Amino acid sequence: MKEAITKRFQELVEQGQPLVERMNKDDYYISEHNIPAFQAWLSSVSNILETASPPASFFLSESKRLMTNEDMKHGISTKVASKMLGLLQSAQQEWAGGLLRRIEYILVAETFDNFLDHAAVYHKGNKKVEAAVLASAVLEDTIKKISLKNGIPTKGQALEALIDELSKIGAITPVKTKRIKAFSAIRNQALHAEFDEFDIKDVGEMIKGIRELIEDYL
Repeated sequence: MKEAITKRFQELVEQGQPLVERMNKDDYYISEHNIPAFQAWLSSVSNILETASPPASFFLSESKRLMTNEDMKHGISTKVASKMLGLLQSAQQEWAGGLLRRIEYILVAETFDNFLDHAAVYHKGNKKVEAAVLASAVLEDTIKKISLKNGIPTKGQALEALIDELSKIGAITPVKTKRIKAFSAIRNQALHAEFDEFDIKDVGEMIKGIRELIEDYL
């Protein structure tokens, strides 16, 4: 994965440099016949920045700001295209220096997604116990990884305590905290064989919520 992202950064820089160099800087918008090439490149740049950056990254927020700029409402702005190339080149350097999203969290997120896929299969087959137990394991590991990512030690800490600590430091919102605690309650019921305390719909919401946690925080 790391090699693939590194390669993709390089490919997009190599694609973007000649595009930007060829455009007429005196024009406000990219000429119509060049729009497809620029649109494809800008979309790919936005995607690599989202893939390689954490949710709160400057690169991600700046990319979104540029792409939703007033200048982009009636065409592709030459000014925005130039700035996106500069943003991409800067992000490439930060990635090479290991200062963007840590690769371990990308790989962990992929692994967790695979487990949740299995849980979703059980859920679809109306096997709430199997789905709940598997999702519970992913929930606990996800919270631990998010905690470590935010500098919270996890050794000897109960799941509820970690959730409270993440909420306390503002890593997760109060609304998100309430939802996660509901998932934690299902986890406790599943691990203590209290299977009548939750239903298949609860497990479905749990799987969906854990996916959101992984996407938003890992």
